[in-house]
Amino acid sequence: MTFTDSAEWPNYSFVIPHIYTQAKVRLVGLGAYVPKGVITNEFFAYISTRLGSPRRAEDLERVTGLVTRHVRASTLELCRSMAGADAPGLLDDPTAPREESMVDMAVHAARRAIASAGLKVEDIDTVVGISSSDNEGFPTIAGLVTHRLGLGPLRSTMLKGACACQAEGFQVATEILAASTAKRVLLVATEALLPNIMHVLDWKTSSLFGEGAAAFVLERGDEDTYVINGSDASLAQALLYQTPLRKDSVDMAEIDLKIRQLYSEGRGQELSQLLSQYMVGYTRMNGKEVYREAPRAMAECVDALCRHAGIKPADLAYIIPHQANSRITRRLGDLLIHDFGWPEDTLDKLVDNFRYYGNLSNASIALALTEMLRQGRIQDGQWLALPAVGGGLNYGCWLLRYHDLKNLEAAINPAD
Repeated sequence: MTFTDSAEWPNYSFVIPHIYTQAKVRLVGLGAYVPKGVITNEFFAYISTRLGSPRRAEDLERVTGLVTRHVRASTLELCRSMAGADAPGLLDDPTAPREESMVDMAVHAARRAIASAGLKVEDIDTVVGISSSDNEGFPTIAGLVTHRLGLGPLRSTMLKGACACQAEGFQVATEILAASTAKRVLLVATEALLPNIMHVLDWKTSSLFGEGAAAFVLERGDEDTYVINGSDASLAQALLYQTPLRKDSVDMAEIDLKIRQLYSEGRGQELSQLLSQYMVGYTRMNGKEVYREAPRAMAECVDALCRHAGIKPADLAYIIPHQANSRITRRLGDLLIHDFGWPEDTLDKLVDNFRYYGNLSNASIALALTEMLRQGRIQDGQWLALPAVGGGLNYGCWLLRYHDLKNLEAAINPAD
């Protein structure tokens, strides 16, 4: 890796390196939450086989690296209604709440983050919410979380976008602290992509996702942190979602009935064709294109911020990316090594938390970071890079120096 001045940047495909944020902000609180229900690969193998594309659970694990996903009880009920009451691989927890909302998950994560910072709820003066799957038009999830925490009429900003919205949230929170009188920002994400923006029977896509929430507390600090973000809408078709409007409801109901009929008759090819033709309300993903572009966007973000900060690869302890796919994470490391001159041990610094949770969209980095702390793998003073990429195509990264949380136990072994 060769450090360059601003006139000699690498030939990046995505990043505009001179547009970034540098500010004295630090991470002081962290919280994550996943619901108690579980979906195993047996469920999606059952669907694929019913649709004429026989798969075993082992086949799905080999291809995706994924074993289980955590979901709410209501999502398990949806899966049974779609695939049949006798569908395997849907594991209930009798202690799980029957009706658990996305706001409920967000509040759990927020309280854990605030407690881990050794703070009280009233110490928060700004809330930034993030989601790629919520169905709250207004009040927003940010506003509802603010209300549920009892914070009163604070500034509550909502960011809606795909999985890289968490990186955008890092930048927005950093800039709020740097440019305003705010002292502490609660950044909270909550996700339920599987039931909200996908069709359960579209198993090649729906099998990749779980549910959960995450939260960070940021405050002004005495060390520089760096954040960068970008967007390239020319690649929108790689990963695209259109919010259905009220006028779409009749068509959607008819399409859903047709999909269920095709599923019951095992006509998988026709079902896939129907989904590809009518995607309003459902996610459209070109997996090959995502695999080609997503790792590069994240690699460029990591490389650019390390150059800005003067951080050599040896000084970076871990790269904790958005957990989209184990293969994408590995490819991110390969690109840093082969395209930007990073050393071979870069692969050892990549964190892969995908196996037991799936893609949690904007809640993924916080959960991976929490697991790392639970395992005692992150030490005070280490530099971390947190890159993300998502549909749109949006991408970004936060480069920060980690410092011990005042109440680590609240993050890694929460009481609630």
